[in-house]
Amino acid sequence: MKNYLNELKITVINEDIDKLKKLINETPEYDTIEEAQEIIAFLQQAIKLLQKEKNKLSTEMQKIKKLQKFNNEKSDNKETFIFKA
Repeated sequence: MKNYLNELKITVINEDIDKLKKLINETPEYDTIEEAQEIIAFLQQAIKLLQKEKNKLSTEMQKIKKLQKFNNEKSDNKETFIFKA
């Protein structure tokens, strides 16, 4: 089905994570082997995009943990700042 393929292409190109989550839950339909191969190629790109997003979130979480640790250490010395996540 061209519609799924077109939506997948647009989603991957725009790096739209929310839309990608919805598309992944749908069953891709295709009329030709070429469409199936193209869907596979874009799904592989989508996987790379999700891995990149996962790594980015992991890095941000590590930064937050370091800030929390720093804040806890400073609170022992009564030198603290308010941390809101």
